[in-house]
Amino acid sequence: MDDIVDGKVFTNSDKTLYLTISKDDLSAYLTIEDIAIMIDEKEISSLLSSVGIKNGLEDAIEYNIKHELIKELGKPFLIALASVQTSKSGITYKFNLESCINIDEQYEMDALSQFEKVEKDQPLADISVKKSEADGIDIFGKEVSSEHELPVNVEDILGNNVYYSAETNQILSSEAGYPYLDHDNKICVKTNFMSQDIHDTVKTIFGNTTIDGVISNSSLEVFGDLWVKGNIRNCMTDGIIVHGDVILDYTEGSKIVASGKITINKNARNCLIYANGTIEAGNNSSISGGVIQSGERLDVFSIGSPLGILTEVEIAIAPFLKEQIRIAGNKLTQARNDSEVDETLISSLVGKLKELHSEFNNEIEKSHNNDSLQIIIKEKAYPNSKIRILKDTLEISEEKDNIEISVNDSGLEINEVDR
Repeated sequence: MDDIVDGKVFTNSDKTLYLTISKDDLSAYLTIEDIAIMIDEKEISSLLSSVGIKNGLEDAIEYNIKHELIKELGKPFLIALASVQTSKSGITYKFNLESCINIDEQYEMDALSQFEKVEKDQPLADISVKKSEADGIDIFGKEVSSEHELPVNVEDILGNNVYYSAETNQILSSEAGYPYLDHDNKICVKTNFMSQDIHDTVKTIFGNTTIDGVISNSSLEVFGDLWVKGNIRNCMTDGIIVHGDVILDYTEGSKIVASGKITINKNARNCLIYANGTIEAGNNSSISGGVIQSGERLDVFSIGSPLGILTEVEIAIAPFLKEQIRIAGNKLTQARNDSEVDETLISSLVGKLKELHSEFNNEIEKSHNNDSLQIIIKEKAYPNSKIRILKDTLEISEEKDNIEISVNDSGLEINEVDR
């Protein structure tokens, strides 16, 4: 009954009835004084008529019944309620609150598939326009159409791993993961998870993930960063697709593609390793066989092997984007060839391909102005190692130590470096 504070008060001649009208004229409350005289309903009707109340009597009765409100002498009770649709400033959640993780519980990775998931920079909530609007008929039968400012304090609803965009008036996830409301009703995203060995599976994972073991014979797509404490082996068919950074110790016979950077602590053998960002390999590590391709810079320890295994080390334009274009193109071809054509899926894939090609064209434009591309090999480059930076290539024909490879006007230039 906060809406009757500062409202207008009317009474009958003998002060046995008090009628309070809310400030917005959308509700009225009647107080019957606790006296011995019986109150005639006609006297109540007369007071309502004298004030001019024409609307909302039945709505008030329904409201009282629904909320099990009982009339009491000496206390105001609702007697008229306008039927007005009101929309106020606030939050419109873009994820299903009923399908969120419970932050107080621990989940196995496979159990997370049942919960709401979000990608990085995905909108989580709309902050509605800072106005309150009402349309309808008030208790006096007059049309209602009003609005007034009702600011929202965004800081009160920003939790972990989210941010506010003033441009779109939205709250978005800063990391991929699982959205939820914390105990203070702040919007949060849980982003860090740990799993044991992963074998013989196809899986999509949301959130920054640590594998405390090995990944083998599997196809994974990880929306977040990936850290593998064991090794990755025999994951070549669809590979490990990571929308973030990768840290690994050992990998063999696998395809690993990352939108961020890739760090190899020990060895990579006969792999396809693509990263939009830098690829780094630690001291005493080795990369032999396969293709290692960065979109920015390579800083590795040893490439190739004394056995002359063909090893290709390259800087190319946006390797992750190219792989995404290839995957989306294959999905589009399959969708068009399916016996039951899904036009919605086809339209979605066409749109995604258009967006990816646009991003790739932007990367091509950037590459025209990039003259600082460099490949650093701190220990040995063995024969039959092929080096490429964009369109320029060279082959290592004899063993070399501590070299830096960059682009000059005539192609690739090798410089030996004292370390």
